[in-house]
Amino acid sequence: MQITRLYLRNYRVYEHELDLAVPAGLVGVYGPNGAGKSALLESILWTLWGRSRTAKEDVRTSGVNGDCITEVEFEHEGHLFLVRRVVTGINATVKAEAWSDKLQVAAGVRDVRQYLHSVLGMDDAAFRASVFAEQKQIASFSSQTPTARRDLILRLLGITPLDVARDAARKDAKQARDDVDRVRGLLVDLDELRPRVEQARAAAESAAADAASEATAEATARQRAADAEKAFADLDEVRQEYDALVREGRAAKAEVERAREHVVALDTELAELAEAEARLAPLVEAAAGLDEAEARLRSVESYERAEAGLRRLPEATQEPPDIDEAAIEAAQAHAERVASVLASVTGERKAAEAEVARARQHLERSSGLSAEGDCPLCGQELGAAFEQVQSHRQAEVAEAEARVEALARDEHAAAREAEQVTAALKALLASAKAARAAKDTWLRANEDRRAVERALAEATAALGRPAEPGEGDRLRSDVAICRAAARDAARLEGTLARKPVATKARAEAESHAVEAESRRVVLLDKVKALAFSQDKLDRVRAERDEQRRLAEVAAKAAADARMAAERAKVQAEAEAQRLADAEVQHAALAERTDDARHLGRLADLMNSFRTSVVGTIGPRLSAQAASLFDELTDHEYDELKIDPESYEIRISDAGREYGMDRFSGSETDLANLALRVAISEQVRFQSGGAVGLLVLDEVFGPLDDDRRERMLLALERLRNRFRQILVVTHATEIKEQLPSAIEVVKLPGRRATARVIGV
Repeated sequence: MQITRLYLRNYRVYEHELDLAVPAGLVGVYGPNGAGKSALLESILWTLWGRSRTAKEDVRTSGVNGDCITEVEFEHEGHLFLVRRVVTGINATVKAEAWSDKLQVAAGVRDVRQYLHSVLGMDDAAFRASVFAEQKQIASFSSQTPTARRDLILRLLGITPLDVARDAARKDAKQARDDVDRVRGLLVDLDELRPRVEQARAAAESAAADAASEATAEATARQRAADAEKAFADLDEVRQEYDALVREGRAAKAEVERAREHVVALDTELAELAEAEARLAPLVEAAAGLDEAEARLRSVESYERAEAGLRRLPEATQEPPDIDEAAIEAAQAHAERVASVLASVTGERKAAEAEVARARQHLERSSGLSAEGDCPLCGQELGAAFEQVQSHRQAEVAEAEARVEALARDEHAAAREAEQVTAALKALLASAKAARAAKDTWLRANEDRRAVERALAEATAALGRPAEPGEGDRLRSDVAICRAAARDAARLEGTLARKPVATKARAEAESHAVEAESRRVVLLDKVKALAFSQDKLDRVRAERDEQRRLAEVAAKAAADARMAAERAKVQAEAEAQRLADAEVQHAALAERTDDARHLGRLADLMNSFRTSVVGTIGPRLSAQAASLFDELTDHEYDELKIDPESYEIRISDAGREYGMDRFSGSETDLANLALRVAISEQVRFQSGGAVGLLVLDEVFGPLDDDRRERMLLALERLRNRFRQILVVTHATEIKEQLPSAIEVVKLPGRRATARVIGV
């Protein structure tokens, strides 16, 4: 088996698409700690077998919701295979597919696993044990205690399940023996149970006879109760018919009374309608001039409103003079000029004050000089120039201070002028505002008077003359009278519209009253014909209740007898069942005794089988490790042996056998490596597969330069046994000593990528 290509996307730290062509032979996988080297190789186990050290939800790159896609392409026995595994959806659903020579051969997680098993000749556990060798496993062969080393090797070889099965068989055998002893102490004597069964059966037969007698008495009582129930039901049916006729008769009587009351009400209504018809004509005549009176009233009211509005307005006054806008603009322009001059003078004063501060600073620095000192600018001795420097600095300060005083006086004068100009402008603006308000008031008053005068002229034109004093009040009184007559006439006309309806309704009510009276008389005759008696019904009800009570008493007695018979029957059956159960338990005890004996024999056989398997594997493992160790060390030592019990590695040198503590680190590493490779070959031999792939994780980590060189030579020789060896290391210098290397590059945000360095 040779892996030719790895494809990853959204797998652990490999978020971005990684399509990696994996070289053949010895290949180093290097990069800094935590970059993702182990994750890169773990993707092989995940893709092929769906095995991961974390839950499937954590296989996808952290913080990414897209599909996790991994592919492993490998060549095996002349065919090219491709396996793809996808984690998709919010529930992390896993899908798998397999191709052989570009033809799909399996789909689904289970089918892909079974197909790989058939192709490689091993399951996922055997594949991991034979292919993946971790550095901590290799070091454990010589550094761990014998017990820990033995457990590790047996687990890699697949022997541990035999230990588990043997221990389980021993536990089951002991449990079976304990159960036999416990059950034997709980079983009862069969000779004690048989007489109790006969007694219980006799008691059950007696109770059954008593129950049959009580059942006959119950049937008789129930028949009497049924006859009494029927007699009461027949009479109660007559009572229900009587009550229905009485209710119907009362309803007919009430209907007659309502019909007669309706006739009286309609007679009253017809009389009122005749009276309303007599009052209608005068009202119609009184309401005839309403429209004309209302039109004349509207004209007079318009005239009165206009005349009253004119009286409320003040007398017309002379129009106020216009405002001198040019004078205001000139005053504003003058104020802006004065403010500009003030701002300019203020700026010059502040600049002069800053100049005074600089001059004083220069003067203070020059005070620290002396005639014997050097000039801070040119480095030459000051000498006589010291007094000139001092005089010049003092003159600069005096000149700057004088300029500040002059500018301060100019600023004060400009400020006084700006204050005066601003006050004059404010007074002028206030006067203009008051003049504008007066002008607006005069314009509104003049407009209001013209509007009222127009309204008065229009009202006079509509009347054809000015309105007379009191004319509006007279017209309003006439209009109110006409409106009242119109409302009354309209109401009477609506009322009189009901006269034909009321006449017809009276005739119908009269006919309904006659019909209801006839129906009431018929119902009275039917009630008399029933001849119903409430006393007779009460007597029949009492007889029915008594028979019900007697039937319930008989039913209770029969139920009690049945319960007693059932209890006796159950007791008899229980005694019989106890006897049967005891017989079954005695028979089962014999079977359990045989089972316990067989389980003990099975535990002994499992132990013998496990001992035989371990005894067979030990010499073969020792021979395979010794052969490889000889090859890796150029036959420098006599022999490498593996203890069959503790799996301790011992080396024969010059005819003497030594433990690993006698040799240097390089021999120890090579011996450990030989044992681990021998274990891989033994696993492949047991499973029947031939993978030809080996993954070594961090075998260079603890090695110095010399031991690293020897390990590299050993790995080169292993190429004869394996088509492809992938060596994981964090030592970057290894890439220069390997024919091919894959560099894992750490990216920001706990991400990584990988690339092939040399082929």
